Amino acid sequence: MRALLAAVLVIAGAGAGAQSAPDLDALGDHPALVAGVGPFHRYITGESSLPARDREVLILRVAALSRSATVWNTHVPIARAAGLTSTDVARAGGEPDARGWSGFDGGLLRAADELHAQSFVSDAAWAALAERYTRQQLMDAVFTVAHYSMWAMTLNTIGTPAGTAAVSMPSALRTPGSRDHQPLSAPRVPTLDPPEWTPAIRTMLDPSGNGRPVANVYRTYAQHPALYAPRQLLSEYIRTGSTLPPRIREMLILRIGYLCQSAYEWAAHARAGRGAGLTADEIARIAAGPAAGWSADDAAVLQAVDDMFTDDRVAPDTWARLATRFDRKQLLDVLITAGGYRMVSMSLNTFGVAPEPNSEPLPTSRR
Repeated sequence: MRALLAAVLVIAGAGAGAQSAPDLDALGDHPALVAGVGPFHRYITGESSLPARDREVLILRVAALSRSATVWNTHVPIARAAGLTSTDVARAGGEPDARGWSGFDGGLLRAADELHAQSFVSDAAWAALAERYTRQQLMDAVFTVAHYSMWAMTLNTIGTPAGTAAVSMPSALRTPGSRDHQPLSAPRVPTLDPPEWTPAIRTMLDPSGNGRPVANVYRTYAQHPALYAPRQLLSEYIRTGSTLPPRIREMLILRIGYLCQSAYEWAAHARAGRGAGLTADEIARIAAGPAAGWSADDAAVLQAVDDMFTDDRVAPDTWARLATRFDRKQLLDVLITAGGYRMVSMSLNTFGVAPEPNSEPLPTSRR
């Protein structure tokens, strides 16, 4: 198990011995989860198309926004090795009006701030990054912030020891912006349509060769094959390999999709939720929230998502309630399911992935 974790969780540039024991202790009792999360974690931390310096700026920003001392202290030395000075590191975690960065570095921080606050990157921030980045780098930047949002929420909740770093993390960083965004009128990352598929893309998107229509989300992610494969492993683990009952899984996904205001996610999983046993009334009440007439157990499931969305961790009393119903592996799967689909929602919103034809609309009432 330790050999597997060392292989899939090693942080690029830090050496195989740099992962701390708390990382092993956090996930070491759930090998299937490690196998599902590990390849994408490895891709984001060291194999993506982003320059190492830019990647570490984004990760430090997410750590500060999420108040994750574990992620911050792990990545400060990696950021220094990637070329950031102590001043740069401090600015990456500083208040927006005092960070002292302009130009492209400032654009990276603004994009991270917006994704964290709104599950969306504004036109201005996207355009600033697009001046330097390729389409695949833009996609990697979004997924770096989104993945580390999931990772920080997980580590914050399970309480991994933080360690220390040469540059201290800010004690409180205000997140600018609001939780609302307007859907894009046209996609920023277009779908890859069948006439454009190379043989390799065709095998990736239609492995059985049956010619069935491929959903917009997959044809969008296919614009970046190196990202597609490890991300798909994580998605398939959450949807088919986790220890959670299907009904609970779909409750978690629908709630985070609603909070992120992801029309695509809501439409896809309202259908999946009915297949998992949720009634039409229950699906409507998921949008209304944990106080909408749920049993105490189901309310705790929804409250856990709300806690992660608003505070980047599950509150202790919510966690204690979940622990009366779920075992250790299931509790970890709760975190990765909600966090993983927050990641997906951020990307769907920002890339402008259009819902499938005849999709049911995202509920408009907000609570």
